[in-house]
Amino acid sequence: MAASLPASANWQDELGTLRIGMVSPSGSRAVAGLGKMTRAFEEAGGVPAEIFVARDSEALIRAIASGRVHYALLSATGYAVADAYCQCVEPLAAPRGVDGAIGVRGALIARRGQAMQELGRARVVAGSVDEVGPQVLALAALQDIASPGGYGAVLHSGSQSQAEAAFAEGQAEVLVGWVPAFADDRAVSRSGTVKRLEKLGIAPSELEIIWTSGVVAFGPHAVRRDIPVQLKVRLGSFLENLYNANPEIYALLEPYRGGGFKKIGAADYEAAARIAEVSVARR
Repeated sequence: MAASLPASANWQDELGTLRIGMVSPSGSRAVAGLGKMTRAFEEAGGVPAEIFVARDSEALIRAIASGRVHYALLSATGYAVADAYCQCVEPLAAPRGVDGAIGVRGALIARRGQAMQELGRARVVAGSVDEVGPQVLALAALQDIASPGGYGAVLHSGSQSQAEAAFAEGQAEVLVGWVPAFADDRAVSRSGTVKRLEKLGIAPSELEIIWTSGVVAFGPHAVRRDIPVQLKVRLGSFLENLYNANPEIYALLEPYRGGGFKKIGAADYEAAARIAEVSVARR
C-alpha cells in the first residue's frame, strides 16, 4: 500500500502541463479571454495549463488524436471523427441550450397531407451540399422512407435559410431541416425549422414532420482517455458547475448556448458518428 501512494499522489507531476485545444471562433489565433480561461483551467485541474489555438477543426482533431493536446473543445462530428481515428478520446460534458435542448435532430418537413407515397414525385430542398450536420442523416434516410422509386430532385441551396425561403415560396414539397432534441423527448413541433418557417408565413398547423433522426448531441469538451482519472473528475466537476460558479468563463468557453454543461457519454454521439461515416463515404 505504501508503495502505491507516491504514484497516486504525484499524478500532477507525471502529467506536467495540461494542454488544451480549441478553434478560434473568428478563425484567427487571437482568442478573447485566453489568459482568464487558462487560469481557470489551472485552478480546476490543479496543474499548469496552456491553450493551443488550432487553425481549424481538422487541425484540432489531429492534435488530440496525436496527443499534442489532452483536452479539446470539439464539434459533435469532430468528436466522432477523432474517436473513430484513434479510439483515444472520451467526452466529459456538453453544453445545453437555454431551453434545455441537449442537441438537434435532422428532420424532413412537408406540407400537411403530403402522403408518404407521393415522396417519389416530391421535390426536396436542402441547405448547402457541403454541410456536415443533421442534414446528412436526413438525405441518407430519404431512400428508406420514400416510395420504391425513390424521391424527386434535391435542390441544394446556399444555406439553410435559403432552403427555408425556397420551401416557403413553393419551390419544393419537402424541406430538410432540424428540430431541437430534449432529454425528456418532449414535443418540439413549434421549435427549430418549424419556428423559422412560421416567421416566413407558414403556420405550424400547415406542416408535418415526417421523419426525424437520432439525437445529434451538442459538441463536447473531450479528453484523451489516458490522462489521470483524478484530472478527469476535476475537469468534469469544473464544467458542470461553471455556469453558476463563474459565468464570465462560461461565456468565454460557450458563447452560444446558455444552459450550462451536463455530463455526457460516448453513446450520445452515435448519430454524429453516422454523420461522419456518410460524409466520408460520399467524398
